[in-house]
Amino acid sequence: MTTLKSRAVFGIKWSALSQASKQGTQLLTTVILARLLAPSDFGLLGMAMVVIGFIEIFKDLGTTAAIIQKKELSEVLLSSIFWVNVGFGILAMTVLFFGAPLVGLFYRESGVVAILRVLSLSFFISSLSILQQALLQRSLAFQTLAKVEISTVVCGAVVGIALAWYGAGVWSLVLQSLTTVSITTIFLWLSSSWKPQLVFHWSEVRSISGFSLNLVGFNIFNYFIRNADYLLIGRYLGAQNLGYYTLAYRILLFPLQNISALIGRVMYPVLSKFQDDHRRFASAYLKMTAIIALISFPLMAGASSLARPFVVTVFGNNWLPVVPLIMIFALVGMTQSIGTTVGLIYKVNGRTDWMFYWGIASGTLVILAFLVGLRWGILGVAAAYVIASFLLLYPNYSIPFRLVDLEFASLIKTLRLPFLNSALMFIVLFVFERFLSPLFSEAIVLILSVILGVSVYAAANWLTNRELLKELWGLIGFKKNMPDSLT
Repeated sequence: MTTLKSRAVFGIKWSALSQASKQGTQLLTTVILARLLAPSDFGLLGMAMVVIGFIEIFKDLGTTAAIIQKKELSEVLLSSIFWVNVGFGILAMTVLFFGAPLVGLFYRESGVVAILRVLSLSFFISSLSILQQALLQRSLAFQTLAKVEISTVVCGAVVGIALAWYGAGVWSLVLQSLTTVSITTIFLWLSSSWKPQLVFHWSEVRSISGFSLNLVGFNIFNYFIRNADYLLIGRYLGAQNLGYYTLAYRILLFPLQNISALIGRVMYPVLSKFQDDHRRFASAYLKMTAIIALISFPLMAGASSLARPFVVTVFGNNWLPVVPLIMIFALVGMTQSIGTTVGLIYKVNGRTDWMFYWGIASGTLVILAFLVGLRWGILGVAAAYVIASFLLLYPNYSIPFRLVDLEFASLIKTLRLPFLNSALMFIVLFVFERFLSPLFSEAIVLILSVILGVSVYAAANWLTNRELLKELWGLIGFKKNMPDSLT
């Protein structure tokens, strides 16, 4: 088990490095592109990415998670899954290429047609490396994956910025995405020792179909939940409003989800190795959520209190409509940073059917909330997101917790100190920012507020939550082994 602990720690470190590098590069790229491109350019890509993201749900048909969870794998199974993935990649590319005009009609925006046709190539390209990535993740080869991911996001950023500088407009965003996918596939093939054989047995594929198809079903409905706001805003409020909404989401909720994803990505194969030990699983899950909250809660509190100086300093006055969206999304961000981890419980325990059924129920409420909120524009949609998220808070956790004999009260107790310390930091920053605003520029206010916020939060946790701070300190490199409570 010591080896498993050290490999998990090693994986978290490299995943954290990869995620931090990717997020830093993407944030810097977004800042530069926001200066070079119009909000409508981001809106056009946002329209296209709703469709792209939906088809991506099917690209591995849930086989990646099944491969990681399955105890024994055969060469015939792996090769069969590879050819299924490639076949679907070709099908998705073809459907999107010829179906793009229908999307243009839906949005009443002809410019999105050509964008979708170019991006359709990404499905075939990525299908060639899905299995290689899954096998590297299963074997906890996160150092290799990190190197691939960092290299590709930097290459994509260089291409996107260079094209935007030379006036390519929305095509700089399109080709940035295509470059990243292409280089990722090349590097994964070079990094993986496994290569497919010319063999296909349908019976092997069928052996994982129950797990995979329920997971795909959940992902389909969950995708509509997460993108119904994009669809509705793009259809009824236009590209510019969608551009504001998209930017707010990209700089706030998307990075938060990735914090949860990087820890969950490592912990999924680790937890799958002792999936029958509920006590151990529950303990590890609570420790994982505590670490996520320790990072994500203060980020959300800080973003809410410093939204205006951040937007004005980083993006400019043209993006001021993003400020109230960030303040609203910060509330969603706290719940989502933890809520995205419950999928681990369903998948590790093989209950993707429960995951699918709950996805239908929760998704229906969220979509109805978006439809109601649409009446008040993009702020109404964002507010509806917050209300629906809080209504679903208890059942979102209590249902999967039954699978591992975990109480909802235990989660609340685990998250109590990160929440209270973040709330203290929010109050201090709220007062401080409004005191300094009449005296200094937005940039000076932002810098001083960030320094104060970090100091207040660190001091509060050192006084009230010192053990968790030490464990996080150990995870990022200052202890040799992972704490026993984590694995």
